[in-house]
Amino acid sequence: MKNLLGVVLIVTTSFSAFTQGRVDGFLKGKGNLDIAVGTNVELNERFYAGNNLIDLSRTIVSANTFFAYGIANNLDVNVSIPFVSVNGVENNLQDVALFLKYQFTQLKLADGKKGKINFLIAGGFSSNITNYETEGGSAIGQQAKVLDIRPVIHYQTNSGFFTTLQGGYNYKFDPVPDAAVFAAKIGLAKANWYADLWYDGQIGRGGLDYLGIPAPASFRELGVDYHKIGGTFYKPVKERLGIYGGASYVLDGRNISKGIGFSLGLVFKPNVKRKNKSKE
Repeated sequence: MKNLLGVVLIVTTSFSAFTQGRVDGFLKGKGNLDIAVGTNVELNERFYAGNNLIDLSRTIVSANTFFAYGIANNLDVNVSIPFVSVNGVENNLQDVALFLKYQFTQLKLADGKKGKINFLIAGGFSSNITNYETEGGSAIGQQAKVLDIRPVIHYQTNSGFFTTLQGGYNYKFDPVPDAAVFAAKIGLAKANWYADLWYDGQIGRGGLDYLGIPAPASFRELGVDYHKIGGTFYKPVKERLGIYGGASYVLDGRNISKGIGFSLGLVFKPNVKRKNKSKE
C-alpha cells in the first residue's frame, strides 16, 4: 500500500487542475518523482450569469501535464501545465502553476495504532503564459495572476481510509477579484486501488456579473463562485504505470458554466524501486 499512497498525490492533484483543490494531504517522499498526463471533458449546456442560469453552451476539452517531486520527506514541489480548448474555437495554454507543500508536524493517535493527522501548509503561484482569449462564450480564462495560500489537515488510518480538509485565500492581481477557497475529501487507498469523493468550493470577493449592471469592461472583472462535487478512481496497471479516471459536477455558482466533467489519465513513476512482494 505504501507504493500506492505515494502516487495518490499526483492522481488527485493532476485531476484537480480541472476540478478539485490544487493540493492534497499526501507527500511524495524525498527524491521521488511522478509524472501524470491526462485529459478532461466538460459538457456544459448552461451558464450562471451572475446567479441566474441562462442557456449558454460551452464544451471544454483540457489536457494537463503534471509533475510532483519530493524535495524532502516533508516538502514537495508540484508543477502543472494545462492546455485548454473551448467549443473547438479557442485553443491555447492556460495558467501554469507552481506549488510548494510543507508538512510542519504530525500527530500519531494511540502511538499510530489509530492513524495519524498531518498538518501542512501549501503555497503557490499561477499565471497565464500566453495571451489567450478572455472574452466571449469561448473565453479560456481570466489571465489571472494568483498567489494561493492554504493550510491542509489530513487524517489517515492504517487501513487506508483518509479524510482531508483545506481552506485558503487566492490573492489575484487587478482587475481579477480575489477569492476564498475550501475543499473536503474522503477516500480509501488499498493495496491495489484508490478511490475518493470530494467537494470543492470558491467564493469570489466582489467583482461584477456577466450581463449584470454595471456591465464589466472586461470578463477579467467577473467575480467567480462555485460549488463542485466529484470522485476519482486510480488503479496501477504495471510497476511504474497507473491509470485514473474521474467525474465532477457543478452544483451551484456565479459566472461559471454548469455541467458535468469526465477525466482520464496516466501516471508514470520513473524512479520507483523494485521491492519484494513480501515487504509491500
